Amino acid sequence: MVSRYYSAVDEQRVDRALVDAVFAEDARWVSPTGIVRVGRDVIADQQAKAVSMFRATHHVTSDYLVDIEGDAARLRANLTAMHLWGAGANDPAALESHFLAGGVFEGRAVRTDAGWRLVELRLRIVWRTGALPIHVDPESVR
Repeated sequence: MVSRYYSAVDEQRVDRALVDAVFAEDARWVSPTGIVRVGRDVIADQQAKAVSMFRATHHVTSDYLVDIEGDAARLRANLTAMHLWGAGANDPAALESHFLAGGVFEGRAVRTDAGWRLVELRLRIVWRTGALPIHVDPESVR
């Protein structure tokens, strides 16, 4: 589910159909800054806005650990991601127009009549380098 989702993000195909295919109706998506978004509508809206800030992205997930108990599962995966800022998102005088980040996904999924769906996905950033967008205070990024 995570690989399918971030493949679509990298192809800039984030829409409600994708979110419906990956997340449960009342799913929780917890951002690296700790902001919790609940429900497919909210997740789809926020993720579409986030993807629109970038000219391109490249997410590589690896080292999946999945523990299944009946119709429930816990997962963990590593992430390395590159983001190229789109027009107007970064300082045109900056030497860099991208950032790289590495982190860890943790989540829970359930088996539904439609297949496995994420009920929670949480991303914790471990490291980051590169240019911040012009609308972000560098002191607020951890």
